[in-house]
Amino acid sequence: MLKTYLLGGGMVVFGLLSSEVIAEIPLMVNFKSIALVVVGTLMGGLLCLPMRAFGSLWRSVSASLNGQGHDLSDLIQQITILARLQRVCELREFSIRIATLENPFLRRGLQQALDQRDRQTVEEAMENEMAMYLSGLQSHLGAIHTFSRLAPVFGFVGTIIGLINVLNHLGNAAQIGHGMAIALLTTFYGLLFANLVFAPLAGKLAAHIHRETLMLNIVIEGVLAICDDRTPLEISHRLQSFLENDTPQPEPELPADSHPWKKLGAVLRQRGMVR
Repeated sequence: MLKTYLLGGGMVVFGLLSSEVIAEIPLMVNFKSIALVVVGTLMGGLLCLPMRAFGSLWRSVSASLNGQGHDLSDLIQQITILARLQRVCELREFSIRIATLENPFLRRGLQQALDQRDRQTVEEAMENEMAMYLSGLQSHLGAIHTFSRLAPVFGFVGTIIGLINVLNHLGNAAQIGHGMAIALLTTFYGLLFANLVFAPLAGKLAAHIHRETLMLNIVIEGVLAICDDRTPLEISHRLQSFLENDTPQPEPELPADSHPWKKLGAVLRQRGMVR
């Protein structure tokens, strides 16, 4: 209900201000400033991250934005059905059914269990695979945070370049205002990309990581329960408890060092330059 009120209020305010905002849009567009922030941020990211990480980073971001993921209720139902089949089917028939599973983590876990490996070996193998997968996703989240730190920095770099250009043309009053506008626009674009692009991406990716972690834990618990020859009903109840105890994770705030303008404001206040 609160979200509905906030959305409605935002639409009313936008409707009142839209005419003025639309009229000012041409003044806020400067492709040189945008290019400096975007190219600088991407180049800085290339220096901080290995090239091979960018392909997987794009796939993770696309999956989080598109809402791609496993339906956990269907996954629990599938594991419960597999527990029933394990009790009534022959080993060969059950292994054929496992080979057709779409979830690769579940498929590999059950195949390891069928290879007559002991429970501890299966558990360690699945936990190691989960740790490696989640480590990759966490590195992608760290990359997004890196971009969020770099965008405002390159915005300030553009502002400094613009101020230098203004100082070089103090004799031409007509260019001072235009140069100052471009200098400030670069800072604006840096803050815009950090807070309107990279911060939401970080939140989406963090939610995706949380859901993937939950899915992997459900699969591990289900496979181990099948190894222990637990009843399908018991397995279903145990796995449903994961969903019942799951609480939505708040979107993480950006690290403090991702807001360099706040540091600048604190320094200026200490020196008495601003209040």
